[in-house]
Amino acid sequence: MSSPLARWLATLDPDSLAGLLARRPDALRDPAPADLPALAARLQERNSAVAALASLPRPAVQLVEALQSIGGPTVDRERLAAAVGRAPDDARLDEALGTLAGSALVWPDGAALRMAAPLWSVFAHPLGLGPPAARLLSTVPAGELSELAGTLGLPRARTRHELLAVVATALADPDRIAALVATAPPDARELLRAVAGSGPLVPAPPQFEVRSPDGPAIAWAVRHGLLVWDGWHHAQMPREVAIALRGPDRAAPFDPDPPVMALAPATPDAVAREAAAAATAAVERISALLDAASTTPVTLLKAGGVGSRELRRLGRATDCAEPETRLWLELAYTAGLLGIAGGQAQPTDAYDEWCDGEPAARLPALLRAWQQLPGAPLAEHRPDGGPPSAPLLRDGAWLAAYDLRPVLLRVAAELPDGQGVVDGVQVAAALAWRLPMLIGATGGLAELLAGLWEEARLLGIVAHGALTPLGRALTDDPAALDDAAAALLPPAVREAVFQTDLTVVVPGIPAAAVAELLDAAAERESRGGATIWRITSGSLRAALDAGYDPAELLDALRDAAVGRSLPQALEYLLADVARRHGRMRVRAVGCVLRADDPALLAEIVRSRALRPLGLALLAPTVLASAKPVADTLAALRAAGYAPAAEDSDGELLVERATKRRAPALRRRGRPPAGRERTAAAGVDVAELARRLLAAPLPEPVPEQELAPVLDLRPRLVTDAVEAAVREHATQLSDGEQRLLVTAVATGEAVRINYRNAGGDFSVRVVEPTEVERHLLVGWCHLRDEERAFALDRIERVSPA
Repeated sequence: MSSPLARWLATLDPDSLAGLLARRPDALRDPAPADLPALAARLQERNSAVAALASLPRPAVQLVEALQSIGGPTVDRERLAAAVGRAPDDARLDEALGTLAGSALVWPDGAALRMAAPLWSVFAHPLGLGPPAARLLSTVPAGELSELAGTLGLPRARTRHELLAVVATALADPDRIAALVATAPPDARELLRAVAGSGPLVPAPPQFEVRSPDGPAIAWAVRHGLLVWDGWHHAQMPREVAIALRGPDRAAPFDPDPPVMALAPATPDAVAREAAAAATAAVERISALLDAASTTPVTLLKAGGVGSRELRRLGRATDCAEPETRLWLELAYTAGLLGIAGGQAQPTDAYDEWCDGEPAARLPALLRAWQQLPGAPLAEHRPDGGPPSAPLLRDGAWLAAYDLRPVLLRVAAELPDGQGVVDGVQVAAALAWRLPMLIGATGGLAELLAGLWEEARLLGIVAHGALTPLGRALTDDPAALDDAAAALLPPAVREAVFQTDLTVVVPGIPAAAVAELLDAAAERESRGGATIWRITSGSLRAALDAGYDPAELLDALRDAAVGRSLPQALEYLLADVARRHGRMRVRAVGCVLRADDPALLAEIVRSRALRPLGLALLAPTVLASAKPVADTLAALRAAGYAPAAEDSDGELLVERATKRRAPALRRRGRPPAGRERTAAAGVDVAELARRLLAAPLPEPVPEQELAPVLDLRPRLVTDAVEAAVREHATQLSDGEQRLLVTAVATGEAVRINYRNAGGDFSVRVVEPTEVERHLLVGWCHLRDEERAFALDRIERVSPA
């Protein structure tokens, strides 16, 4: 038969069902559900339902917890309203229930409410309440149960089943509980009040004697049924007892309004200026980090990740503290600009293309990568209090950060125009309201959120406590991010200021061609709002070694200069270096030095600094070196000479630094709990909704068909089996549930309509043997072997 959820889905209009499908994209996996019962089965899969609940705000989650504490499979709306201290027609209650219905987690069924089967067990102790007395006492031996009934002054019963019902009824009487607790010893009374208020479990002392009147307070409570001991480490308070002790005036929490945050003025101009400065600095620092990694690849630790020594080196290159350096490393890697090869991290081919772009074209890749970061690089500790994780190490620390970033932006997006939060830490309360299930499972929340807010500030996503145009594009229209960056960031600077002290200044981010030229002909000294290079004879010699012609180099520097004007000192220095460059040649033998000037070689062979080379004069214009070419060149240059390398034919060798590149190893993010849930790619939810609503629903099993077997239910059926069936098979009618419980007790075969996790439908004859939590275990005639069937996927039960 069709489940209650399928029947409710059939009442929706196409637009409402399409919206629901868009909010639950995991239910649309291939193959798409063929009809509403198939869709309902997918919507009630545990992982799917719990993930959907994790994306909802606090009032919706609070209603689910209140419903679970009341118990199902249906709950009157009036009873739920009373439980949370609201009127049945309360508008905020309607709003929260509408949120739940929009995700098919709670829906109306006449005057009552139904909830997705997995959510009846989503909280271990809803509202701090334990299981009902009947369930807790169902495992107590009959002798102990009889003693308890005698202690409570209850009438004798003929069977264990009747005895259990009598005791459970007595414990559900608030007046009886109040009178009983009034007679308790003071320490027992204090214990019971504490357990009722804080939660159902209480540690039990080892080997205490329940029957001893001089025993601990817990012994008196167990002896009178107010706590049920598991015989080992804990005792638990029955739900009815806790409710009685709490009193009728205690309502379950229900907070429909988000917390109020203190705000301060944040004008759009000020926000845009700070965002532009931060974003420009972010692009420059990641460029500096990648340049440093290109020159000297980052060596990874044996256990993975980047160690402190390399972090300090990269920090000096970027002029950043260690936490910020971790952020730039993670962003570069996640953006595909940094890769790993051979135990080293170095730029990828994508980095070269990225560098050629304008700053506004470089920034969006970093912002999109920020959304995909799997951890919290700025966190100074791990969730367990340990030291921060090594960058690029996939250890799963702070996974909640991935889900929290988009919600952080949505909270900032809802601030009034021209206002920003006084302190980023304030958003913690707002996020806890938005994602209570995710936040509640995250330790170190304050530190984590402070770090995420600082990440957003460093990237220009938030400024002055408000969302910037970049942040708004990320939140509302990711396709507009490129335009937002172009409007905010200045273009790359294509001219440099050459000063008489041979320093070169580029205010802002230099264009790729300018940076490449100056890196070849000068030594970069600093970065930041302006980049500074210093030209030396050594840097000019290196440019000539790299293949620059002196005249061409001079023209290139002049083209890059403001007003095409170069200091006279620079022109003189370049001319002098060019005159001396290559007067001496080094040829690979083992190796040989030659020069047209015998006096120069005579000077070199007498140099004390060059003695490690083991130089020997072979001829007036030829020296032999005991070291290889590279070592000989380096030693000569360190001594102030300007040698040039040549090949065996006497042709000048061009010395260019080899670009080392690694393949991009992109991380894949996991499906977010806090992100906006969108429909599966390629699925037209509107068309699917129309098709599902047009498909006919299966007819229900006639009650008269079930009648001949319903009276066969024997007393030996345990309440645990019945409770499990009622909790997990809410889609079945009362008659079908009773038939299934009877089949478990007698082993009689039943026919079930079953839809597996993949959405495949089958009809099976099963001889049930037991119910194990949410699974029906039995002999399947179709497969001729024992199989387990999820109770919430059984769509119909009928006699075999």
